Amino acid sequence: MPRPTMSIDFTCQKCEASFELDAQDLIEGTEKIVCPHCDAKAPANLTEDFVAALTEMRAQIAALDKKFAVSMTLESVDVEDTLDDEEDDEDEEESEEDDELDEDEDEDVDDEEDYDDDEEDDDRT
Repeated sequence: MPRPTMSIDFTCQKCEASFELDAQDLIEGTEKIVCPHCDAKAPANLTEDFVAALTEMRAQIAALDKKFAVSMTLESVDVEDTLDDEEDDEDEEESEEDDELDEDEDEDVDDEEDYDDDEEDDDRT
């Protein structure tokens, strides 16, 4: 039985040449992400993270395979757009959280002033 393949197409940013690698070869370490045309290499830390993600994705697809056949196309430009949108959403959430914290701080100040008034009332009696 032939082994299932998951091929990944790369386009080198340096020379703009395209090449294809088998995901299993990357996972097994028999292939590296290196442009065969200009020898541009992916940094080791990025390659390790990419291989770890591929390994996890392959395991998840194998689990899904019991119920569904999976075919997938992914463009890195689409991923960049999605990540940019997520970063914008995170920035907005952080800004909203900061605003909420600022409001809480204001409330604390008001509370302290109320306590000061109560203390002055106590001194008068």
